[in-house]
Amino acid sequence: MQNTGFIITSEQIIWFCSFVAGLWTLWKIVKEIRKPNDDLKAKVEKHDKLLDNDNKRLKEIESSNQMILRSLLVIINHEITGNGITTMKEIRDELQEFLIKK
Repeated sequence: MQNTGFIITSEQIIWFCSFVAGLWTLWKIVKEIRKPNDDLKAKVEKHDKLLDNDNKRLKEIESSNQMILRSLLVIINHEITGNGITTMKEIRDELQEFLIKK
């Protein structure tokens, strides 16, 4: 009677270990190749958030500057003509509302 059992040879063990080591090395190479791309994506996302925050801040500053300039214009017109108290009251109310919302 013949023994039909599965026999693992040392050559097969060495081959299997070499195969696993090769796969591991390939995985590390792929990971290293992708790293600059992943780093770049993370950096772009960070910069995108920073630019968005800066854009919001600039819009707030523009809005504030516009309100200041409107107020100054009303004051200048009042100084020149001595009139425009109604306009000054309207601008004052708008300025108060602007400052409250801010």
